[in-house]
Amino acid sequence: MRLSDLFATALLGLRANRVRALLTTLGIIIGVATVISMVSIIEGMNRYTYQVLGAIGSNTIHVQKWAWTIRMGPMSRKEMRELARRPDLTLDDARAIERLPSVERAVAVRSQWSQTVRFRSEELEVQSFVGAEPGYVEVSGLEIERGRDITEQDQQYRRQVCVIGQYVVDQLLKEVADPLGREILIGNRKFMIVGVLKKKGEFLGTNLDNIVIIPLSTMEKFFPPRGEFRVFRSLSILVQAKEGRMEEALREIEELLRARRGLRFDQENNFGLNTQQVLLEAYRKLTSGIFLAMIAIASLALLVGGIGIMNIMLVSVRERTREIGLRMAVGAKRREILLQFLLESMVLTAVGGLLGVFLGFGIAKLVDVLTPLPSAMPLWSVVLGVGFSALVGLFFGIHPASVAARMDPIEALRYE
Repeated sequence: MRLSDLFATALLGLRANRVRALLTTLGIIIGVATVISMVSIIEGMNRYTYQVLGAIGSNTIHVQKWAWTIRMGPMSRKEMRELARRPDLTLDDARAIERLPSVERAVAVRSQWSQTVRFRSEELEVQSFVGAEPGYVEVSGLEIERGRDITEQDQQYRRQVCVIGQYVVDQLLKEVADPLGREILIGNRKFMIVGVLKKKGEFLGTNLDNIVIIPLSTMEKFFPPRGEFRVFRSLSILVQAKEGRMEEALREIEELLRARRGLRFDQENNFGLNTQQVLLEAYRKLTSGIFLAMIAIASLALLVGGIGIMNIMLVSVRERTREIGLRMAVGAKRREILLQFLLESMVLTAVGGLLGVFLGFGIAKLVDVLTPLPSAMPLWSVVLGVGFSALVGLFFGIHPASVAARMDPIEALRYE
């Protein structure tokens, strides 16, 4: 028989026992669906994360009192006290960094997690309230859509002006034709809108357009850091390294700050140099742990599914003993019998894998709709899901196919 004939025979066998085939492949379906859904979610998160982090710029350095990390719990009071004892960064530090040969620009920044903003009867809790020197918008990867950025004159004279995100416009000034020149209340102070940022979207539930930027000098005057978490509201410095000189800039900044703070060679840094790469490494560690857990769960489901396949194929061989004997009697070779049952096993698991792909993609899209987690299914995951399912069928189908191929034709024909 030709391979196409054997394949058609395998499909006919599945169609004759649809319900049994579906129940048999449940383990395969669940395993593949788990892999596909998790891969889709992780791939969606990867694409969006790289897009957002790409906006930060690969040559941007955040100089802060602490180093970025992904934590599984809140910071202890001991750690908070240790951070609080560290000296604050200063404007003099920013100017010294800006004079380094490998640095293009350095701007001082201070931000708060939230601030109440009002316009007429409308009120909004802004998630990112930033006081910054001129140039912050450009260095941070933001873009001005309308109006202008903070200027040197705004900084020098502590002007009460602001640049706002598109979400703030949509929530507070949606009935205003042009927000530029309008006054809003930040806290209890009036600020005039001089610029509107280009829309950025959301990232893991955080609206990147819910932002207000004011001059750093104005922030220091009206909104000094207070409260238990004031250590995280201290001054930081955003540094743009010259093209191709990122490593050199990191080394020079570290040497400069250690010298300015009088640190001995055996003392650790009491500041953090944070880059896009630090975030990416932390993110990769997080997603790799999730991926390994997913592989373990999926492998268990596929193992159970493979055992089920082998069991049902042995039952199928026993039920079709007379058919096997008849085929051998009319000239079918043992190799053809072996191939027939191997193909049936592989087709059965491949169909289960295909159903698992559709189910996994549906779960991922449902998560995408109901949660902040994005999803995207790469083509390689579909090929992997179906291909690996077929390999499971091949591995667990070898024994039943061998049993069928080794049958004695005469004994098979006598079987009742």
